[in-house]
Amino acid sequence: MNPLEEWYDYERLTIQVLTVVMGLFFTGIALNELSVANPLTDFVYTYYLDPISGESTGDSGYNMVNTMTYGAVLAMFAIALSGWLRHLGIDPSDKTLLALLPFVLWAAFGEVVEDAEMFGEFFSAWFVSPGVHFQTAGWVVIAGWAGYSISSSDSDDEKKKDNVRSVSALIIFAQFILYGASINGSGKVAELDIDLTLMMLFSGLALAVPWLLESSAEAFDSVQRTVYFSGVGGGVVLFGALASFMATKDLSQLNLWPVAVVIGAPVLLCMWMLEQGREAAAELAEFDIVAGILPPGMNEDEYLASESKEKDLIESLRLKATMAYPVAFLPVAGQVLDGLATWIGIDGFPGYGEKHVLSQRVIDGGLWVNEKLGIEHEMLDEGVWLFAILKFLIGGIVFWFYSMANFEYRQQHLRMLIGLALMVVGMAPGLRDVGRLMLGV
Repeated sequence: MNPLEEWYDYERLTIQVLTVVMGLFFTGIALNELSVANPLTDFVYTYYLDPISGESTGDSGYNMVNTMTYGAVLAMFAIALSGWLRHLGIDPSDKTLLALLPFVLWAAFGEVVEDAEMFGEFFSAWFVSPGVHFQTAGWVVIAGWAGYSISSSDSDDEKKKDNVRSVSALIIFAQFILYGASINGSGKVAELDIDLTLMMLFSGLALAVPWLLESSAEAFDSVQRTVYFSGVGGGVVLFGALASFMATKDLSQLNLWPVAVVIGAPVLLCMWMLEQGREAAAELAEFDIVAGILPPGMNEDEYLASESKEKDLIESLRLKATMAYPVAFLPVAGQVLDGLATWIGIDGFPGYGEKHVLSQRVIDGGLWVNEKLGIEHEMLDEGVWLFAILKFLIGGIVFWFYSMANFEYRQQHLRMLIGLALMVVGMAPGLRDVGRLMLGV
């Protein structure tokens, strides 16, 4: 059997556990629809569904049960998906992570549109975490499946590129129709007399994205290109809605400086890390080596016990080379972005607070430190400085992990998906926070 087709025991177990979890979840919903009173339904609605519906109307927040569950399910999905993607032959390199990056922005834009109450009732609930992540995953699957079908066809390369552009434009158009209709039918749009002309203009631009960004996708395969174009185009559609909302405000009512700080600092960090590691990564790439990915058939114990010139080269360049890998610097930047957004939002703007249970406990710890040490400062008095420091430290731990970890050749998809999960949990909420700050919603 091809080693790439072999399943790890932990992958099989994870899929089984996810099947049971999802089965129980939907059973609870089904029993509610049948009006059958039972503790499972009460549990599902109390800890998962009611907080989501409450947030779409009043920002009801999280509880300890759903917070822990979401974290565990996210980790299990990463493990299960790594096996499926390996079997499908999806490229596990960092290029796939870069192709998925626009959908992180897509999710953040969608959440801010929801915060501005521009969606109708149905989609409002679907742009609340964690529903927004499942919806995002749905569009990624649609785009990925379309790209995979094109890639598997007998067409020549040019025809495949044409098909990718056409299918991507169709997916973008579908998003425009779905979300545009919801936004246009929203009572908030009429209440604020929001002119949607800008959304229409941006949506027209979005449909041209597969052609406008063709040169930027040259290194991508058909699957990556379809996902990339669909994510960018869909994000432009949603940004168009935000642009229409911003047009209702005076420039003085928009808080632009947090955007410059919260996004600018992580971007500069990424550029610095990339520049620091570029030469080392390129030197390893000349030998078709990626630091942290072991040769086919070798496990970590065998690698650590081995002695070779290739290993000496890898170990001498590993630290710097890791700085240039998107799977490392993007999650690090995401953690920094989230820390800055939360710190500036809560300490710098009245009316904003933390809704995640664990994060609030860290902030409470900062308040306790302030009280014990008698700290009084405009940007420290809310205690959120401790949360920001923790996020910066987590970013450092993420980099340390990737600089030290060795993934077997069959685990490349897991390596990429861990990076994606760490990027999403930092970058997505951070971008949403700074979007809310900018619009004042």
